[in-house]
Amino acid sequence: MLRDSSPSAISWIGSVQSFCLMSVGVVMGPLYDAGYMRSLLVSGTLLITLGFMTTSICTTFWQVLLAQGVCIGLGTSCLYIPMIALVPLYFTTRRARAMAIATVGSSLGATLYPLMFQSLQPRIGFGWTTRALGCVSCAMCCFALAVLRPRYKPATASAHVVNDSDKGVVVRLRAFVRGAALGETNYLIYCVAVFFSNVGYFEPIFYIEGYALEHGLRGNNLAHYLLAILNASSIPGRISLSFIADRAGALTTYTVVSALSGASMFYWISVSNAAGNIAFAVLYGIFSGGVVSLAPVVLAQITSDLSRLGTRLGVVSILKGIGSLGGPPIAGAILDATGKYLGVQLFGGFALMFTAAFSLALWVVIERRAARPPRGL
Repeated sequence: MLRDSSPSAISWIGSVQSFCLMSVGVVMGPLYDAGYMRSLLVSGTLLITLGFMTTSICTTFWQVLLAQGVCIGLGTSCLYIPMIALVPLYFTTRRARAMAIATVGSSLGATLYPLMFQSLQPRIGFGWTTRALGCVSCAMCCFALAVLRPRYKPATASAHVVNDSDKGVVVRLRAFVRGAALGETNYLIYCVAVFFSNVGYFEPIFYIEGYALEHGLRGNNLAHYLLAILNASSIPGRISLSFIADRAGALTTYTVVSALSGASMFYWISVSNAAGNIAFAVLYGIFSGGVVSLAPVVLAQITSDLSRLGTRLGVVSILKGIGSLGGPPIAGAILDATGKYLGVQLFGGFALMFTAAFSLALWVVIERRAARPPRGL
């Protein structure tokens, strides 16, 4: 459908979707903390289903951008904060393990949806294939809507941010800042680390197939399944790394897997055959799965009042959205300008290395404060 569009232009569809998914969390987080979880779940289910159904009848770039990028992006944003904020509230000692198991659904869906599309599209066409994906999404969301329950009562400060229309904008903004505790050094360093992770995370997902077709898999159907292999590999990665995080610490593990994710992207530069492409998909899937699943656990670890976790997740989602919006198109522009994938690989790899560096800085700050003697001694 979009064969006449450039890689950079097409990447804007996924980037806008990721931006809407994450950046709108600044609104969804306070709404979740204020007790509107079920309303968010219902809205998200309806928007995602509508987005898939309208995508099935799209014929131009801007229609796909609105249906896939905006509609589904906003729908997933309604689901994202409740999904991420709810699980840590039910666990203390094995929080990383629980979070990893919960986020396996993301990897499983990312594995099955491409396989479904590859199998159904030649048989029933693009339109009905997309509608089938929409029906599956609707069914899964309805199950979540039936079983999810909040752990804590709504936070008063966050409710005021959303509901108190009598107060001025400045007063509501101050309440929002207090609720998220934006002035904490730990939180600010964490936000920068997560920003860079989203700048670099999506490059392999967007470009792994195109790279493989030019480096060892030209004319080979295996190239079309590399994304499914990458996402499937993140399932054992998320689970196994969560066990390590429960023992070694979520922040320590997050720092290491961020560095390993960046290193695997540097390894991607040397890939030139089928075995190398598969190896990269597996390695990056394993390590990047830990980057995704452990980030919320780290935030829960550095948040003293978990009733504000939704608001804090919403604030950091703005930076995640900006990183996701800019990362793939910048990589696409590098590819368009050079005609080679080297710049894409270096760009994503160094971004993830910056994530590891800021995570290490956060670890140092926390350890120094823990070692500091109490006042008065």
